[in-house]
Amino acid sequence: MASIAEAERQARAEKNARLRDLRTHTSWLVLDPDALFLDEIDCSALFGEVPGLKIVG
Repeated sequence: MASIAEAERQARAEKNARLRDLRTHTSWLVLDPDALFLDEIDCSALFGEVPGLKIVG
Protein backbone atom coordinates (compact mmCIF):
# COMPACT_ATOMS: atom_id res chain seq x y z
CA MET A 1 0.00 0.00 0.00
CA ALA A 2 1.33 3.42 -0.95
CA SER A 3 2.02 5.94 1.78
CA ILE A 4 -0.12 9.04 2.14
CA ALA A 5 2.72 11.24 0.85
CA GLU A 6 3.08 9.05 -2.24
CA ALA A 7 -0.67 9.14 -2.85
CA GLU A 8 -0.67 12.94 -2.57
CA ARG A 9 2.30 13.18 -4.95
CA GLN A 10 0.51 10.94 -7.43
CA ALA A 11 -2.69 12.99 -7.17
CA ARG A 12 -0.75 16.23 -7.81
CA ALA A 13 1.02 14.67 -10.80
CA GLU A 14 -2.31 13.51 -12.27
CA LYS A 15 -3.90 16.94 -11.72
CA ASN A 16 -0.94 18.67 -13.39
CA ALA A 17 -1.14 16.27 -16.33
CA ARG A 18 -4.86 17.05 -16.77
CA LEU A 19 -4.17 20.80 -16.62
CA ARG A 20 -1.39 20.49 -19.24
CA ASP A 21 -3.77 18.53 -21.46
CA LEU A 22 -6.45 21.18 -21.00
CA ARG A 23 -4.00 23.96 -21.92
CA THR A 24 -3.11 22.21 -25.19
CA HIS A 25 -6.75 22.48 -26.28
CA THR A 26 -7.37 26.10 -25.29
CA SER A 27 -5.42 27.61 -28.19
CA TRP A 28 -8.25 26.92 -30.65
CA LEU A 29 -11.07 28.17 -28.41
CA VAL A 30 -12.84 31.38 -29.42
CA LEU A 31 -15.70 33.30 -27.87
CA ASP A 32 -19.10 32.77 -29.47
CA PRO A 33 -21.29 35.85 -28.96
CA ASP A 34 -24.38 33.79 -29.86
CA ALA A 35 -23.65 30.97 -27.41
CA LEU A 36 -26.17 30.15 -24.69
CA PHE A 37 -24.91 31.33 -21.30
CA LEU A 38 -25.32 28.95 -18.37
CA ASP A 39 -24.81 29.80 -14.70
CA GLU A 40 -23.44 26.35 -13.99
CA ILE A 41 -19.91 25.44 -15.09
CA ASP A 42 -18.84 21.80 -15.26
CA CYS A 43 -15.34 21.66 -13.81
CA SER A 44 -15.14 17.86 -13.66
CA ALA A 45 -12.32 17.90 -16.23
CA LEU A 46 -10.23 19.93 -13.82
CA PHE A 47 -11.04 18.01 -10.68
CA GLY A 48 -11.51 14.52 -12.10
CA GLU A 49 -14.54 12.42 -11.46
CA VAL A 50 -15.86 13.18 -7.97
CA PRO A 51 -19.15 11.32 -7.42
CA GLY A 52 -21.85 13.42 -5.80
CA LEU A 53 -19.94 16.70 -6.11
CA LYS A 54 -21.69 19.47 -8.00
CA ILE A 55 -20.14 22.91 -8.32
CA VAL A 56 -22.68 25.67 -8.78
CA GLY A 57 -21.75 29.33 -9.39
